[in-house]
Amino acid sequence: MAVKPAHIAIALLVLVTIGLSILLIVTYMDGTARQEVLKSQLNETKNQLRATENELNMVRAALNDRENEIALQKDEIANLTADLESKNDRIVELEAELNETQTELEEAQTTLQEAQQDIDAIRNETLAMDEAINQSIQWFTENSELPSTLKVDRFINKVEDGCEQGNTLNLACISYLMGSELGMVYKNDPTGDRLYSIEEIITRKGGDCEDFSLFFKALLNRFKGQDLELEAWERGIGSYTVYEDTAENMRWYYDNARGKALGNPEDLHPYAACYWNEIFGTTWGGHCIIMLTAANITSSSDINDANLADAVFFEPQDGKYKGRMDDEFNACADGNETCGEDTYKIVFVITDSDLYEFSDGRWNYYADYGDRLDDILADLDKIKTDDSSEGPGIPS
Repeated sequence: MAVKPAHIAIALLVLVTIGLSILLIVTYMDGTARQEVLKSQLNETKNQLRATENELNMVRAALNDRENEIALQKDEIANLTADLESKNDRIVELEAELNETQTELEEAQTTLQEAQQDIDAIRNETLAMDEAINQSIQWFTENSELPSTLKVDRFINKVEDGCEQGNTLNLACISYLMGSELGMVYKNDPTGDRLYSIEEIITRKGGDCEDFSLFFKALLNRFKGQDLELEAWERGIGSYTVYEDTAENMRWYYDNARGKALGNPEDLHPYAACYWNEIFGTTWGGHCIIMLTAANITSSSDINDANLADAVFFEPQDGKYKGRMDDEFNACADGNETCGEDTYKIVFVITDSDLYEFSDGRWNYYADYGDRLDDILADLDKIKTDDSSEGPGIPS
């Protein structure tokens, strides 16, 4: 059977159709697979995009935080700048104050140098006063004993021979021999209230009541440690023998008088004690006598009625008994500012090493002045040491 062109054409058409179908099928199948791949890639891209968006959001958030931090730092920088400007202003003020302080310091150093010179001058004056006080204390110590001279030794021998009567030492007898053997009589002090030394009293042949008391006190120190009864005299019935010269058959005595025992020199300290006297009810003037007491006076606190309750008094110019503490006499005590104005109040005491004077409501004495001067000297030395120690220099 012959093949017709139409059949060939149809066959070709059929083949073409089949081929196209196959191609379409293959193409469809390839497109579907590719579409799946593309879909997968698209999904992956979307996922990456979402991740990128998330990262972008995080970056944006971090950027916002950073911008906020930068804003805070800008505020802090602004505050620091303002604070710095304030501190710069304060530095300017401090520099001005420093310059002023430097000027004041220079002036202070000049003043300090002048003050140190004044301190040196005061210290030298204080040392001189301290030395004068020590010499005064030494003076009282030196005049607490009678000097060892031929004239004094003869006088002492006369006292021991004529005034020691058994175990009694007749004080009126000593007063008599002070006149008869040494020529001592009462003499007003032409210089006022100067205290004469024992040697000057002997040379002057007497003195005022202070001089008699100072001399008699020194004499009684000769009898310390001896077992004798010190005897004064007082008004009474009979006559009181003062001194007897058996060779000349002479007797000195007081009428209407009797002896008055005062105590043993082993137990007693003699002091010169002064008070305001009274005549006819009127304050007349100061007078000094001898005070005997067991109390050892070494400071102002020792001078009061309680401590001197056993004190007895006698007149060194004639040996007469004058009274007792808290009866005829009283001692002024520290703090009693009006005491020194009263009569028969003890306001002046001479010991073997010092002189005590009551004034302005207190007892003043050389040792106390010396102690206070020593404190002043110590303070002056401390001030000078502190001032001379190295301190901060002057800023340049």
